Amino acid sequence: MQDLNVEEVNVTSAVLVGAAHHYGNFCRKQNDAFMDCRTEGKDPRKCLNEGKEVTQCALEFFKKVKGSCNESFTEYWSCLDYNNQNFEECRKKQKVFDSCMAEKLGLKRAS
Repeated sequence: MQDLNVEEVNVTSAVLVGAAHHYGNFCRKQNDAFMDCRTEGKDPRKCLNEGKEVTQCALEFFKKVKGSCNESFTEYWSCLDYNNQNFEECRKKQKVFDSCMAEKLGLKRAS
């Protein structure tokens, strides 16, 4: 069971939804490796290392967001949370967050 001890990404669904496009770009390599492993076999235990790398990348991603774009991200995900994750209500805040991510972290929104 030692293999299962990893720090968790402790965020709400609004945070995950708000960050999804940028997270997908930032952690693409790790997520692809994990999904490749999972589709190759039926035993999820064989993919524990890949899963740990996904979690580590997510933790690194959210630390970078917090350090660089915390204010605009908090406004964006709070808007999503308040508006039942209705993106249309939050496009202005999304634009500010996306601009910050591009400027400070070099991450453009995935299409």
